Amino acid sequence: MGVRIWLLTIAACGLVVAACSSDDNGGAGSGGSAGTGGSAGTGGEATSTVAGVVYDGDEDGDPVAGAMVSVVGTQLSETTNATGQFTLENVPNGATFFLSEASGYWSSVDYLDVPDETQSGVGLIVLPDAEVNAIATALSRTISTNDGIVLVTFEDAVGGETASIGVSSDPPFTFNSSDEPVVQDELIADVEGFGDLIYTSVSPDDGPITVTVTGAPGMTSCFVDEIQGTMYPIVAKAITIVYAYCVPQ
Repeated sequence: MGVRIWLLTIAACGLVVAACSSDDNGGAGSGGSAGTGGSAGTGGEATSTVAGVVYDGDEDGDPVAGAMVSVVGTQLSETTNATGQFTLENVPNGATFFLSEASGYWSSVDYLDVPDETQSGVGLIVLPDAEVNAIATALSRTISTNDGIVLVTFEDAVGGETASIGVSSDPPFTFNSSDEPVVQDELIADVEGFGDLIYTSVSPDDGPITVTVTGAPGMTSCFVDEIQGTMYPIVAKAITIVYAYCVPQ
């Protein structure tokens, strides 16, 4: 189905183009630097320029032209060019959520710390409708475009880790070693320590949400790699990405 490829890309790369791009997938380019200190925005708020690429989250990972990238909670938005590149100016420094949208795709909501995590350019994704439909079919469930999806992606996990999003959803699922979705609330991690717990049918009316993660008993301790208490927005037909990291006990 190819439904696992985009999840592995997210977990392994953290969506940073500098670490993951190649000549074949249209990297952010030399002009994608966000700068070091930022400039003073309206009311003296420090801001920076954020540049990057929106990718198709299927197996090919091609850049997406005509995608809209916006900063959640602001009026800032930009449309990607023919090679999937965008540049947003005057982005407030600090914890920032970026929404990437394109026709025929599920959007993504991705958290980044501006400018610390954006200086080399960023990679954002949109996931083809067909990929989400394939997951829904494999799980024998309906995934409505009126709802959102929460993806909690773990790094350095061993399997058995859990998460809670604190609101109503379908039972979470993970992926087994054959890259097939399996409904269960405990993580299945691959040999490199990556794994995902995914929650569908999350109502935007229930957002924003907080996320907590728990390590595998006696084996790992896990934490969400954002500021404690971060509230994650839920958007209709969008995948909200939450990054979690684990350490051995």
